[in-house]
Amino acid sequence: MKQLIKKCIPSTFINVMLGRCVLFLLQWRKRRLISPDESALIAAPGGGNIGDQAMLESFLHNVAGKKLIITTNNNDVRIPDRYRLDTEVIKMPGLIYGEPHAFLRDFLKLTRLMPNLQSLSIIGADVMDGGYNPHASAMRSYVAGFAAKAGIEARILGFSWNTQPHKKAVKALKKAAQQGVQLLARDTISQARIQEAGITQIALTADVVFANGTQQEEGIADVLEFCHGKKVAIVNASGLIAKDIDQIEEYKTIIGKLLDEQYAIVLLPHVIRDGANDLNVCTAIASLFPEVYFVDRLLEPDQIKRLAKTARLVVTGRMHLSIMAINAGVPAIVLSTQGKVDGLMKFFSLPELSLEPQPGFGHKVVTLIDQLQNDYARYKTRIAENIEPVRQLAAKNF
Repeated sequence: MKQLIKKCIPSTFINVMLGRCVLFLLQWRKRRLISPDESALIAAPGGGNIGDQAMLESFLHNVAGKKLIITTNNNDVRIPDRYRLDTEVIKMPGLIYGEPHAFLRDFLKLTRLMPNLQSLSIIGADVMDGGYNPHASAMRSYVAGFAAKAGIEARILGFSWNTQPHKKAVKALKKAAQQGVQLLARDTISQARIQEAGITQIALTADVVFANGTQQEEGIADVLEFCHGKKVAIVNASGLIAKDIDQIEEYKTIIGKLLDEQYAIVLLPHVIRDGANDLNVCTAIASLFPEVYFVDRLLEPDQIKRLAKTARLVVTGRMHLSIMAINAGVPAIVLSTQGKVDGLMKFFSLPELSLEPQPGFGHKVVTLIDQLQNDYARYKTRIAENIEPVRQLAAKNF
């Protein structure tokens, strides 16, 4: 019976109705005579994902004053020491992913915080179009809309949009736009796709990670020592892509080419957690190439940004590793899932550096490595000419 009810009345619908009822009843709540002074962020899932941590740290870096970080699962959140004094972390696991009872519990918790909030930001990235979880995508939009309706400045930070968004995500994003939520696309291709879906109130920004250039050497002395004085290539293999295709032969081709070209290779996992775990596929690749320096631990975003400066090129299955490399002026060849990297490379007029992860991609990467080496100055110039405007667009998220 429970499953039948869930099928007939989806959790998303029930959650939205509960949220509307709560806001309606709170109209008569006695207003506190205080000036709101906190900026809240609904963070990305995190939990072993360097990209999610980098987006969180960019928010902390760019937003002044008191900050409230809302996590929507039970993963631990690491707040760097320099931000801890004015940052609080609160867990609300039911707010985005929860069934109605869990959503109601955590939405009531959020409403108790609302009088103190001057803004509510939501990490958009690649989780707004329903490609991974339609319910969670929709709830991010609806929660932003609830905040806007309560008089809070609400925004969904730099996000991409695939070619086949889920109808539930489209409906929710349209509603958020109507309620005054600031929608911030992170590239021109995503902006155009959103407009084609009938949502015209969409501003252009860039990925939030471009807005934070802080670096850290502490904790990576071993990797920096390996890289010193060498022609370095940073290589990543994605556990997400590994779910769909066998990448081992592809990376044997890629790493074989790089070794032939006298590169010192750093093999770097970007996500280490249950599910789409880079560590497993990177470990398998490392076992085939003893000359490769395998980083078998999860680095911090600021360490990655410092390490990227030592590289001549990057090959990665993770978008945010490519962003950190490009922000350091280093060309990156990226395996693009759901077309989300195409818009990133369009900023730099380098569309060829975004590849679909299909069988045989290893040979395509080898061809691109040759192109990069034969015309390296052009690639560096394209990045140098465009990076500052992209950073300025990224800053518009805040």
